[in-house]
Amino acid sequence: MRIVCIDTEDQYREIVERDVVAPLRAQGHEFAWVDGGRFDRPGDAIASATGFDALYVIGDQGPLPAGLLEQTPSLKLVSFVGTGARRFVDMAEAERAGVTVTNVPDFASQSVAEHAIALMFAVARRLVEGDGIVRSGNWAKHQGVKLAGERIGVIGAGAIGSRVIRLAKGLGMEPVYWSRTEDAERTAALGAEYVSLDELVATSRVVSVHVTHSPETDRLVNRQLLERLRPDAIFVNTARAEVVDTEALDELLAAGRIFGAGIDVFAEEPPSTETLPSIGSNAVFTPHIGFHTDEADDVFRLAGENILAFASGRPTNVIH
Repeated sequence: MRIVCIDTEDQYREIVERDVVAPLRAQGHEFAWVDGGRFDRPGDAIASATGFDALYVIGDQGPLPAGLLEQTPSLKLVSFVGTGARRFVDMAEAERAGVTVTNVPDFASQSVAEHAIALMFAVARRLVEGDGIVRSGNWAKHQGVKLAGERIGVIGAGAIGSRVIRLAKGLGMEPVYWSRTEDAERTAALGAEYVSLDELVATSRVVSVHVTHSPETDRLVNRQLLERLRPDAIFVNTARAEVVDTEALDELLAAGRIFGAGIDVFAEEPPSTETLPSIGSNAVFTPHIGFHTDEADDVFRLAGENILAFASGRPTNVIH
């Protein structure tokens, strides 16, 4: 097969060369890097993909340009590095073009769960504010909150959400959860109560979001729900910005109507620096790094193995 990766950040090149390119070439496949064909220039991207059988897609490039799959008839596979392929690949276009799309499910789940807990503590103990105080040569003390004994509501109890529940139980918190389907066996296995989304939001000291983005979950956490948050609530999102009404959340933070928020995902990445300071002093932001640990490096290799499996006629991790 002839595989192409159109641009990527330099930080990923060494990993991909070692864990993806070398094994592919060892089995007789071709792999090409195409510089300059950024996805924000559709004509360049389409020209760069022409003549290749597979596209290796790293999410930092942004969504595939409309028409790329239909205008490059040689393409038979898109191997997406990560879980959120639907955010970057138009599945309807892939179906029309007869292109298989694969992803890497359940990668870095523990890393993301730990990051959610880290953001929760950073907000609860106002760590960023404390760091700034010390670095400025001052010694003013501020008051945080203790989380043991508090209720944490987890929205989505899949691979990541279930880990957050287990971590929270180890911290002495009371976890409750909501998912789109109620499952008695899962509830028993998690040792957490299943509650309605309304009840979860209204009664939890901490609300942590862990659902994938889809048409069904778009702005799932809407303005009406957000306005039911407790005044002392901590809101954490390490999932996708699109599942939350971010404008409503920003307004709550700016008005001081909730205690704070820890946010790792944004509708626009990077977000505008002009808007961030206006949404509250007790908000902690990270640059979409919940998955970014040593564990996460495996995602590049696994996406490469999806290509090898497809080439052998035994495709794996197919989402379309």
